[in-house]
Amino acid sequence: MRTTPTTPARGPSRLSEERRRIIFTAVREVLKDVGFEALTMDLVSAKARTSKATLYRRWSHKTQLVAAALEQSERIRIDAVDTGTLAGDLDEVAVRAGEDGGQTARLLSSMTHAVRGDSDLAEALRRHVVEGHLEALRLLVCRAVERGEVSGDCPAVPYFPPLVLGAMVGQRAVTGADPDTAHLRAYFRSVVLPSLDYRPC
Repeated sequence: MRTTPTTPARGPSRLSEERRRIIFTAVREVLKDVGFEALTMDLVSAKARTSKATLYRRWSHKTQLVAAALEQSERIRIDAVDTGTLAGDLDEVAVRAGEDGGQTARLLSSMTHAVRGDSDLAEALRRHVVEGHLEALRLLVCRAVERGEVSGDCPAVPYFPPLVLGAMVGQRAVTGADPDTAHLRAYFRSVVLPSLDYRPC
């Protein structure tokens, strides 16, 4: 007796890179509009013009979806900054943060309350958004030390990364305004560089 071979069950079809980009962009836009707690799969589905089934086949919970979207987010590219001087690097960081238009600041602001009760989300935010910026800023100040612009034993060196990142994303929380290039340049020149006893070579 002949038997008909069975076809193995197929998993969910792979999303194209374009479709993933659209979904992750929708997630970040909804986050900025309503915050993490009010974000739902329905809102993301409507924003991305895709079915909820498509979302749930790949991400069983919104925390997983948000974490994936954060991992793929286009952060301010501090890691690509290298002008040859720390002052020049900070000027370029100010330009890039201004071009970001406060998107990173709004994203972090929308999730501040949510991460307090969700350790997975807090870890995703730290790993995929915050730590990338901090590591790039550590590299900037390390290069400045190597060039002799900043003393290696300057007590302010360890505080340089959070001092700069705080200015980039914290202004909105304090004043309600997004950071702009002129404000950041003035802050870096009058606060950050003097704190390092910066000496251009």
